[in-house]
Amino acid sequence: MERKKITGQVQAYSKRTREDLLKIGEYLFETAGIKNVFREVYSCVDELIKNAVKANYKYLLIIDQLEKKLKKENPDFSDEKIKDMVELIVKNKSEYDREAEKILKIEKISNFVREVLNEEAIQIRIKNKIYDQKRDYTDEEFNTLKGLKKINMIRHEMKKRSIDVLVKYDLDEDYIYIEVTNTSPILETDLRRIYAKRDEFKLCVEENRQQEFFLNNLDTSESGFGLGYATIDSYLSDIGLVPYNTIQIIAAMDTTVILSLPIEKLKERASALLVKQKLPH
Repeated sequence: MERKKITGQVQAYSKRTREDLLKIGEYLFETAGIKNVFREVYSCVDELIKNAVKANYKYLLIIDQLEKKLKKENPDFSDEKIKDMVELIVKNKSEYDREAEKILKIEKISNFVREVLNEEAIQIRIKNKIYDQKRDYTDEEFNTLKGLKKINMIRHEMKKRSIDVLVKYDLDEDYIYIEVTNTSPILETDLRRIYAKRDEFKLCVEENRQQEFFLNNLDTSESGFGLGYATIDSYLSDIGLVPYNTIQIIAAMDTTVILSLPIEKLKERASALLVKQKLPH
């Protein structure tokens, strides 16, 4: 089988973007003869993209506050000098983690991220409606979008700073690899939270207490990252894959999550789904 690689960029995770990513994925899974299992796999991708978008918003707000802090401490420094200082801090992971944690203790960044996500939901709802109805915006819709100050500011800053979410599909003889990258570093506390929640979920599965895990984690005010990854582990288990063998998190200047999906295992799942569809209801 000829190796195939396709990369897409996510700016706003609208219905149109989702459909584009679905089409690419379905094409590759169909090439491997397992198209009917793709929608289950995409549930994992969907969760990863949402986590990546949220993480980028958080990173951008931390960087913004860090620039303000450094400017206050060094009023004679130019904006370019301040940006250079921030860049050096970000490149030093331990220093970035330390500075970010200080900012998170003082500033209500989690609340602001939630407000941005609420505005984003309004924005995407309007964009999806326009897309479905294949028409231009009404004046009312245009004014509503214009009035979403927080998400508009975030999008402008993300574009200016080249902060993106990238999705890459890669197919070879034995595996389908799906990578979701957000071009920002993950905090060590968030990474630990992800692993802790995944371990907690794994234990609940082993003790047949899956529902208890989700009931105990309804409050995501602190961070949704850990819960999101536990949800992905649940999807992977349903497909018949071992989550800890399937997901790899690479934390550096960027944050990349790789799903390594063995084609033979996916074929088993595809066959099981076909049998299930043929059974009388």
